[in-house]
Amino acid sequence: MSANCIYIEAAENTDVNRISAGERYASVYNIDYSRCIFCGYCVEACPTDAITHGHGFELATYDINSLVYRKEQLLEKDVMPRLLLQDKFPQL
Repeated sequence: MSANCIYIEAAENTDVNRISAGERYASVYNIDYSRCIFCGYCVEACPTDAITHGHGFELATYDINSLVYRKEQLLEKDVMPRLLLQDKFPQL
């Protein structure tokens, strides 16, 4: 049973606007880490191996809304450590 923590909206690739090699791509991709149970099903199901889970993270926060990560945030390099530091130290 999944935790319903991932929300995806698919869009079609066209010859004019090709985002990925496949027929479709994720136009919207959100992960709600407040619901995630780190079961790894998303990692196993991902056909492109784009989703990975590591062991060096901490998701403690005072703002539950900051645990929803959008595709644009996830595509940034080292997004998790930076966002968590900004949550704990807003002056950064």
